[in-house]
Amino acid sequence: MPGRSRFFFGLVVISLALLSGSAAQAGTKTDNGRKWIRGLYVAESPAPEFLPRSVAFSAARQRASAEAGAFVLTGTGRSMEPLYASGTIMVVARKKFEELRRGQTILYRNRANVTVAHVLVAKCADGWRVAGLNNRVHDNDGVRPENLLGVVVAAITPVVEQSVALR
Repeated sequence: MPGRSRFFFGLVVISLALLSGSAAQAGTKTDNGRKWIRGLYVAESPAPEFLPRSVAFSAARQRASAEAGAFVLTGTGRSMEPLYASGTIMVVARKKFEELRRGQTILYRNRANVTVAHVLVAKCADGWRVAGLNNRVHDNDGVRPENLLGVVVAAITPVVEQSVALR
């Protein structure tokens, strides 16, 4: 679609998979108030809001306009399910590397020059280790100040509007 940027949730491209609010929480458990999905801490990542497709992108742009330097992208792929389905619209804010926290979903550019959205797993000597929720291993590329693009501050999953006939 013109004017809309895309990035990958991992490197697998799929068609849009819509999730209901309860399905988005599948595989999620609470441990002492912290949120985990498939063994990865994600409490610092925003839960997706489900909005009709007709207003989802404009709502994301409105949220981005409220934060200096924020931008809007649409994710593609399965690596961040069940938290974010393919087609989820992300509001991404530029943050300082020093402000990153474990459990945030971030965007970074890997060595293959592909933009990836994954969750921060652990701080290391040379940056941050990241992983997709559906991936068996952490990413080969770490996140460093020079490849960090931003932090996901809002997520909107567009849903198909349905009409109901009433008698």
